[in-house]
Amino acid sequence: MDISKLTTKEFGRIMKLLRKKESLEKKLGQLERSVAKVIGAGASAVARGANRIARRRGRPPGRRSTGKKFNRRGGLKKVILSHLNQSGKTGIKIKELADKMNIQRQRLDTWFYQNLKKIRGLRKVGPGHYHLRG
Repeated sequence: MDISKLTTKEFGRIMKLLRKKESLEKKLGQLERSVAKVIGAGASAVARGANRIARRRGRPPGRRSTGKKFNRRGGLKKVILSHLNQSGKTGIKIKELADKMNIQRQRLDTWFYQNLKKIRGLRKVGPGHYHLRG
């Protein structure tokens, strides 16, 4: 369809249809808001519960939620440093640490990558192997 060849009659018809579309979209928005008011907080609570169940299903088997352990600022750091202190001079591998703490290895990889230069005494001994000089 070539826009330059539109007649005024066709152009007027298109404009009329666009106005009708806008008014219908406005009415649809009003209907959605009124449905949300009728359903109220009950629907959002059901939706949150469904999301929680869906997230639980996506976890790998054998892993628990560990958010409560590390939810405070610096909580993960404290636990990691205590494990590193217990490991002594030999250090500990990230995979072993992840198994002890029951969290994903990738989370620890990221933590070590971000904090290696920030924490005094934290050294990389080998691939995936760290220790803390005290």
